[in-house]
Amino acid sequence: MKHLCIRGFLALSACAMLLAGCGPSLSYTVSPDLIKRLPKNSRRSVFQAETVVTIAVDRKSSVKRQIDNTRREIDRTEERIRKVHKEAAGAGARDAEKINKEIDMLDAKIDFLHEQIDHLGMSLKLAEMELVLAKAQFELAKVKLVKKHSIAFGGSEEDFVEQAKSIQEDVDGMRKDVDEDAADLKRGEEEWLAVKKKYFSSIGESSKGWWTE
Repeated sequence: MKHLCIRGFLALSACAMLLAGCGPSLSYTVSPDLIKRLPKNSRRSVFQAETVVTIAVDRKSSVKRQIDNTRREIDRTEERIRKVHKEAAGAGARDAEKINKEIDMLDAKIDFLHEQIDHLGMSLKLAEMELVLAKAQFELAKVKLVKKHSIAFGGSEEDFVEQAKSIQEDVDGMRKDVDEDAADLKRGEEEWLAVKKKYFSSIGESSKGWWTE
């Protein structure tokens, strides 16, 4: 499909960044020893920020599951293509025409699924960045609490503020890229569904084949 090369480059770039350890990271953190010195009843104020971290972890895991599910669907579709090719070997002319149409339809599905993998790769990169952002906001909440209780702290709260702000800007930029890519993916899905519908219409059947869903 026409967006495949661009989408593939973006996904490979995102994966390369992950492998190389690129992207935002935390430069400033609060020592656990300082938190232990806080009154226990005061620590509740950072629970909400910690909850956001947990949500971000779950979001990352969800994207990974989607990637795994899509890869399994690619495997199933490729297996179907191999089976159909075997059927084509002993088919008559009429059946061969139907089989070739099915192969074309399955190839279109594979193209879309690879586009989907590309998009999910970008989404995973975003989830990684959002997790770092959540951690930065958690660290900021902790340093504010430490300062509030006048516990000696050698760092600067402003450093933590700037850290969270900088990561937020990176996340906002990545979200924009992911949203734009999602629009391309939607068009790719529409193209695939049109091919699917055309195939099943040509053979006089419903497009609800179990192996095409």
